[in-house]
Amino acid sequence: MSGDSGPSECASRGAYADRLHDPIMQRLKAISFLNLEIGKKIGETLGVNVTDMAAMELLIDARTLTPSQLANQLKVTTAAATQIVDRLERAGHVTRERKTIDRRKIFVVPVEASEVRAFALLAPMLDALSGVISDLEPAERRVIETFLDQVVDIYLKASGPPPLCPEPTEPDDASPTVL
Repeated sequence: MSGDSGPSECASRGAYADRLHDPIMQRLKAISFLNLEIGKKIGETLGVNVTDMAAMELLIDARTLTPSQLANQLKVTTAAATQIVDRLERAGHVTRERKTIDRRKIFVVPVEASEVRAFALLAPMLDALSGVISDLEPAERRVIETFLDQVVDIYLKASGPPPLCPEPTEPDDASPTVL
């Protein structure tokens, strides 16, 4: 048997139509979409594509990564990560540095001026979000944190390998199973 995925894992969109129209699901979809749009907007301002922008975000968060660490986090090959770093370096957004402890290892470091430009674009949104968060009562905060933790766990599971779903077949294409 090819793939042991049940109907719940490979069901059609129709089976989920009611759930997809739930107001909370609609808001999660909107946040996901808007997050991509914000990334594209910042990428355009910095003159980089979406993949390079994702690399920049990782580098800004981590402060420094090796090309292989960047490849692992972006889920790309080391050759692709090297091309990303090359583009970011040519655009003036990152530098390659060698640490004094192990001169063989190269680290990719974001350029401060690029970080400042990115944060200048994000600052109004981050300030507004901070205001919303600071207005929460402790009990509201706990509920939201728990909910978001669960959503993050679901997203992490979904970002792993996809389930093997059987290919849909036309009725006349189906061949009998021989035991």
